[in-house]
Amino acid sequence: MKDYEQQMARIRNQMAQLNEQLVQLEAEHLAFCEQQERRLSYLSSREILDILEARQGRNGSMATIKRWADSGYLGEVIDEREAFPLLASKQGNKRFLYPREAVFRFLHEKGLFEPAFDILDRVRLRSPSGQVGALVTSIERDGDRFTYQVQLEETGAVLTAIDENDLLLP
Repeated sequence: MKDYEQQMARIRNQMAQLNEQLVQLEAEHLAFCEQQERRLSYLSSREILDILEARQGRNGSMATIKRWADSGYLGEVIDEREAFPLLASKQGNKRFLYPREAVFRFLHEKGLFEPAFDILDRVRLRSPSGQVGALVTSIERDGDRFTYQVQLEETGAVLTAIDENDLLLP
């Protein structure tokens, strides 16, 4: 009988320890997910340079990003390691992050983040039935992307909130 009681006590003890580890791991996972979600609101210098290269076709420099940040153009600068300690950080001494909305607002004002199409541009709209001709009638910046209002050439119907990726040059 004693052997059974000792084994049951040992297993209960292990279960209590594992339950404690599980609660701790679940809390850490929740904190990790929250930090991941908050991190989406920021851009690093490298991400800003990648955006400039994709939109402008030219390479920028870290010195330019630092100069913009020092001048206050990119909003409040935070240290990635301090703000998001649970996320895997990159190499380097400092990893600064900038609020996404402030960065896109500045890049747009500076003319470095422009829509791919202008008002009155003739475009092809991708649709389930193929591509249809349209005319851009208005453009809105929505954070890190542009949405368009277009008027279809054949029917005159006006479509709103069209993503830039759904438009092509004729």
